[in-house]
Amino acid sequence: MRSLSNINYLKANFKSAWENIKDIDEDSIIDIVIEESKAGLNTLKFREENAFKYVHSKYDPLKEAQSIVKKYEKELEKSGMAIFFGTGLGYHIELILRTYPDIKAYIYEPNSEVLYYFFKERSFSEAQLKRFKNVFADRDSFLSEIGQIIKLNRDSFTIVELPAYMTIYPDEYEFFINAIKTIVRDRRSSILTEHSFQKRWIINSMKNFKHVLNTPNAIVENKGKFKDIPAILVAAGPSLNEEIENIRKIKDEGLAYIFSVGSAINTLIANNIHPDVATTYDPTEHNQKVFLKVKEQNIKDIPLIFGSSVGYETIENYPGKLYHMITSQDKISNYYLDNENTEPIDIVLDAPSIAVVTLQLLNYLGFNPIILAGQNLAYVGTKQHSEGVFYSNDLSDEELKNALDVKDVYGNTIKTNNGYNSMRQQMESYIRQLNHLTVINTTKGGAAIEGAPFAELDKVINDYLNNRVVEKDFLDNWNMHYDPQKLKEKVDNMNVFKEEANDIMKEYYSLLDKMETLLKNNNLKELQNMYNLLNSTIDKIEENPYFNTFILQMNRLYHQLLSEEINILAEEKNARKKNEKLIKEYRTFMDRCKNDIEILEPIYSELTENILDYCK
Repeated sequence: MRSLSNINYLKANFKSAWENIKDIDEDSIIDIVIEESKAGLNTLKFREENAFKYVHSKYDPLKEAQSIVKKYEKELEKSGMAIFFGTGLGYHIELILRTYPDIKAYIYEPNSEVLYYFFKERSFSEAQLKRFKNVFADRDSFLSEIGQIIKLNRDSFTIVELPAYMTIYPDEYEFFINAIKTIVRDRRSSILTEHSFQKRWIINSMKNFKHVLNTPNAIVENKGKFKDIPAILVAAGPSLNEEIENIRKIKDEGLAYIFSVGSAINTLIANNIHPDVATTYDPTEHNQKVFLKVKEQNIKDIPLIFGSSVGYETIENYPGKLYHMITSQDKISNYYLDNENTEPIDIVLDAPSIAVVTLQLLNYLGFNPIILAGQNLAYVGTKQHSEGVFYSNDLSDEELKNALDVKDVYGNTIKTNNGYNSMRQQMESYIRQLNHLTVINTTKGGAAIEGAPFAELDKVINDYLNNRVVEKDFLDNWNMHYDPQKLKEKVDNMNVFKEEANDIMKEYYSLLDKMETLLKNNNLKELQNMYNLLNSTIDKIEENPYFNTFILQMNRLYHQLLSEEINILAEEKNARKKNEKLIKEYRTFMDRCKNDIEILEPIYSELTENILDYCK
C-alpha cells in the first residue's frame, strides 16, 4: 500500500472495517478495475456482465471531485461532521479534509474491495487520519454505532454521497439513508417528548397520588380475573363510524367488555353508547378535553381507569368511578408504594398511544381475544378521527403532503404520519411479546398491524362473541393493598433526604464559584483538580432520593444532555474554552434544578399531607 500509516490507523482504530479488508488479495479482485484516466489520475470501474460502470470520471476524477465538494459547500461550512456514503478512490474525501480542517469524517463503504483501494490510493497526513472518527464496511457495525455518533455530535452534519453509488448500490443507499433518518427522527421525537413531558410526568404523579391512594388499583385487584373473556378495544379512528351498530349490539347484549381508549369515548357518547370502561394516560393539560362531555353531562356510569401520570386536570371532578394503573413514568408511586403482601406492583409501560397501554392492561386482566376497532393509525381522506371528536380538525394540505405511505388491511397504500406509524410499530412489538393473546384487527381500511389479522367485526361477532359475559360493577374489588406504615416511613425519610438535597446543592454552587475564580486567574492545574470534587458532589446528587425521585426526573433530558456535553468537550483542544463551556453547562443544569425545587415546594407539601391523611 502506498501509505502504511493509513493501514496502521485503520487497524488500530476501526477493527470491524479492518476485519473486512485484511485478507483481501489484490490479484484475486476481478470485478473492480483500476485504470488511468485521461488526466493521468487513477479511476475505478465495476465490471457488470459484459460492461463496466465507472465510479469516477474516466477523464478527470479530481475535477469531478471538486464539483461534488462544491455541491455540498454551504452545508459543510456549517457542519461539524461529514458522513460519506461510498469512498471510491476518495478524491472528494481528501479534498473535503483539506478544505474544511475542522470537519470530522465518518465513512460507510458497502464494498470491502473498494475500501481496500481507497486506503491504498490516498495518502493522508497524521492530522487528517485523526479526523476519521469511524469507518464502516458492513451494515451491522454501522447500525450499532451511528446512533451514538449522531447523539454525541450536536453540530449539524452533512451526508456526502458519491454520485455513482446511488445507481450502483440502490439497496445499500436506501438502507444508509433510512438508518440515519430513523435515528434522527427518533432522537428528535425522544428529545421533544422528554422536553414536553419531563416536568408534567412528575407534577401529575404528585397531584394524582391522593387519587392513587384512594381508588382501587385496576390491575392488583383484578389480575387474571377475566381469563379468556373477550374485550373490544375501541379507538377513535375514522373507520369507527362504520362499526357503531356492531358496537351497539355488543353493548346491548353484553357480548364483550368495551374499553374505550382516548377520544373514542366522544364518538360513543354521541351515539348514545356508554362503554364498560374508559382509559386514559396522556400527561398533557389538553387531555382534559377528552372527557369534557362526560363531565358536562354528568355521566356517572362510565368507570375511568387512569394512568397515574395522566394530566391531573383530567381526573379532577370526574363524575364516574375511578380506578388507577401505575405507569412507568410515575416515579412517585415507585418510591412511596409497597404492597402489603410484599409482591411487586405491576405497572404499564409508557407508550406512544393509550391503545398500546390499554393492550398491556387487558393482558394483565386476562382478557382474550382482544378485538381492535377504530384503530386506523392512518388517514381516511382528510380525516384522522371518527365523528363526535369535537376538537378534531380536517388535515391540512401540508399534513397530507408530508404523509407517509403504509399498507392497509387490504394491501392498498394509505397515508399516515410519523406519530401513528410509531404507535403501530409499538403495538406490533407488544403483540409479538404477548404471543399467547389472540388480537384481531377489525378496522376497515386501517393500517395493517402485524400479529393482528384483519377480520370484519360482524364476522368476529359471529365467530367469537356468542354469549353474554359482561357483569355489572365488574371492577369493584378493593382491599386497599398499599401499606400505610411503610408509607409513613417513606414520608419521614424523604423529608430528611430533602434537607440533604439542599445542602448538596449549596456545596455544588460553592465548588462552581471557586472554579470560576480559578479560571479567571488562569490557574488551570488547580482547576483540573476541582473536577474530582465536583464529580463527587454530582454522585451525591444522583444518589439522593429527593433529587432522584423528583428533581432529576423533571430534568432528565438536561441531565442526559449534560453528560453528553461532557463527553463532547473531552475532545476540545483549547483548555480555556473547554473549561468555560463546562462550567457554564454545570451551572445551567443546577440552575434548572434549583428552579424546580422552588416550584415543587407547595406541591411536595400537599403530597406529604395527602399521604399522612391516608396513613391516619
